[in-house]
Amino acid sequence: MAPSTGSAALAGFSRLVGRALGVRRRLQIQPSASRHPGGPVGSVLVIGGGIAGMSAAVVMAERGFPVMVWEQAPQLGGRLCAVPHTLPDGTEQPIDHGFHGFFRQYYNWRAVLSRIDPDGGLLQPLGSYPVVSSRFPDEQFDALPPTPPVSIAALVARSPSLRLGELRHANQDLARELLAYHGSGTPRRLDRLSARDFLAELGLPDRARAMLFNVFAHSFFNDAGSMSAAELVAMFHFYFLANPEGLGMDAPRADYQTAIWTPLQRYAQRHRVEFEFGRSVTRLEHTAAGRWRGHAGAESIEVDRVVLAADARSAGSILAASPEITERDPRLRAAATAPFVGPPYAVARYWLSGEVGADRAVFTSIGDAQELDSITLYHRFDPHARRWHERTGGAVVELHAYACNRNADSEHVADTMLSELTDLWPEVAASSVVHRRCRIGHDAAGFPVGRGAQRPGTRTALPGLELAGDWVGSPVPAALMERAALTGIRAANQILTCYGHPVEPIWSVPTRGLLGARAGSRR
Repeated sequence: MAPSTGSAALAGFSRLVGRALGVRRRLQIQPSASRHPGGPVGSVLVIGGGIAGMSAAVVMAERGFPVMVWEQAPQLGGRLCAVPHTLPDGTEQPIDHGFHGFFRQYYNWRAVLSRIDPDGGLLQPLGSYPVVSSRFPDEQFDALPPTPPVSIAALVARSPSLRLGELRHANQDLARELLAYHGSGTPRRLDRLSARDFLAELGLPDRARAMLFNVFAHSFFNDAGSMSAAELVAMFHFYFLANPEGLGMDAPRADYQTAIWTPLQRYAQRHRVEFEFGRSVTRLEHTAAGRWRGHAGAESIEVDRVVLAADARSAGSILAASPEITERDPRLRAAATAPFVGPPYAVARYWLSGEVGADRAVFTSIGDAQELDSITLYHRFDPHARRWHERTGGAVVELHAYACNRNADSEHVADTMLSELTDLWPEVAASSVVHRRCRIGHDAAGFPVGRGAQRPGTRTALPGLELAGDWVGSPVPAALMERAALTGIRAANQILTCYGHPVEPIWSVPTRGLLGARAGSRR
């Protein structure tokens, strides 16, 4: 539905005010003149074929570097992959590891995707996505004007969860922390405080905590009780308080494998990237000659540079098996001893015999559920699921729990999520379950309290070893897919710089909050 004249005018006004206050896309790394080869090159092994690894591989291969990607799975994608699944009726559908929204300030990930999508048709707007609850009124973040500070004022004016008078009773020091994000100051003050304690001390009413903040913390696959408050503030800054693009999000027009990974692999192969699938790296070795050797069982490869772009758990295992490397870098040792892994997450996809209400949004977040964090109606946007719906009249519904108990059972969590869905959407009770597929994932990034200083960045103490991934530290605010792409590009740029090659530009939201350097001194 097209925006009204009034809402369009307010959106334009918000962008104008935000731009005047510096809320705009920022160039962090100046682009070089070209992507073409321009000097000596070194061989590179990229470990991991997800967003981080492929971002690094593409950037380096475009400059003529010989790149080998080793991926332990049978296909690219990591947590963004899609695998074929056969339904009871014999039809096959691609199934992913959970829905991921492509937000519009994902500048670097979208720049990588532009290699296979020069016309911008890969993604489609997802439409309105509410936050709902069985206890509190719905929230509608995407309907806000896009740019702070007007978006903040509109939230306070419109939100049923937060009233202006209640802000006077909030902890003003912590409220300022939200508006005064700083890459080094915020962790120094807040890293030893949990997100749960931060929100409790902030002093907002239960409905505001549930609908505006708890749902937000869970969205990063971390539990508020174990997640660092510094990371919560950084994510709030990245997605809302410093985001000039608004909270609208997009999704691919086809499954991830068809839309992204198959064309991106072909693009990389045209630039002579080589791929080995089912190749699980077990350890790394830094040779006496200063080169690197990657070991995968009985197989090994020797290269000039390595980009370790595996998920936090896999990277931790590789580093733990490489003590001669970790003893030279305390942050690598920390990542090996206690990998930066978040709680398990659960994904259950249901094929139901009947349709859900026509007014239900494609994507819905849950404010205060026991297990269920989000609902995605795949038959409303995914071609494979839509065809099944058109043939059967049923619905394809994905239920996602972002942070489960460490010993969670996938079947039990799936049952619990379906029960919660039925309470929220009573019409679901009229449908039977035709089929379901549920799984528990253990590869989400973790942001534990008090460990910010231990988190390694893309550059390590060992020449020739770079890191990339959504768990790796970044000097500019980013999260999830964007953090993976950004760190992949940073790792590639570090290698390119060593060889005197042109680097890839890096973009971000503003790196400081609206209050700039006026952060509180409470901690």
